[in-house]
Amino acid sequence: MAQAPWNVQFEKILRQVLPGLGGDDPLDAAVPMQAYGLDSMALIQIVSALESAWGVSLAGQLAVPVRSLTAGHLWGIVVAAQQPAWGSQRPSTGGAPRVQPPWIMA
Repeated sequence: MAQAPWNVQFEKILRQVLPGLGGDDPLDAAVPMQAYGLDSMALIQIVSALESAWGVSLAGQLAVPVRSLTAGHLWGIVVAAQQPAWGSQRPSTGGAPRVQPPWIMA
């Protein structure tokens, strides 16, 4: 069997919350988690546990309907949430004041 694309802690969280996922049942990255018993309440529990475990905020990141959310999608969201924000990767201007483009109004 191929190795899962996520780590053990992620899978442990899903197994604790999803009622249709037995201890030995394989968790398929491409199967909608609704097949494992995911509903909106379970998703809230999972998101809360993932945020605590990884120290990230997933608020506003889950734009996928519960019925089609897969473990692979969710793991990708967790990984993306750990990356620095785009704005923080801009090169420094050396402390010079930033000039707003003319189309931005204060």
